[in-house]
Amino acid sequence: MSDTEIFDKPKTEPEKKVKKKRELTPEQKEVLKERLRKGRETALKNRQKKALLKKIDREEEEKEKDKKIAKHVLNKKEEDAVGETVLRLRDELKELRAELKEMKKTKETEKVEEIKIQIEEKKEEIKEEKKEEIKEEIIQPPKPDPVPVPKRKVFSTKLGKFVYR
Repeated sequence: MSDTEIFDKPKTEPEKKVKKKRELTPEQKEVLKERLRKGRETALKNRQKKALLKKIDREEEEKEKDKKIAKHVLNKKEEDAVGETVLRLRDELKELRAELKEMKKTKETEKVEEIKIQIEEKKEEIKEEKKEEIKEEIIQPPKPDPVPVPKRKVFSTKLGKFVYR
């Protein structure tokens, strides 16, 4: 044998065994088609349930955000209203003090005493307004209601147990 004979021969690879395709009877095909149809239906139902749950969650989140915004706006309006009343009372106090100075110049002692009493009353009103404002700030918002957890549904099939939430 020469070297050329060894190298010239093509190598024979072992042939791969080809498996026969499984032949199904028409009844078997119908059973498989029925299983496929049922599986697709249950998958569709599951997708629809998940989509509905996500939609409900999004709506609840939006409601919570709306409540938070409304609460913030209402608190801001109340703070503005309290601030306005305090400013108004301070202006009245300044006016009464100016009247008091004028009366002292003219030496009307009876009216001076009345105005002093009015000034003290205004000071007390301002203190009360501030106390109310502080009390409103101290009051904590109500706790949110607990979210109910949906019950789980379990059912058994040939493939195993399935849990719906």
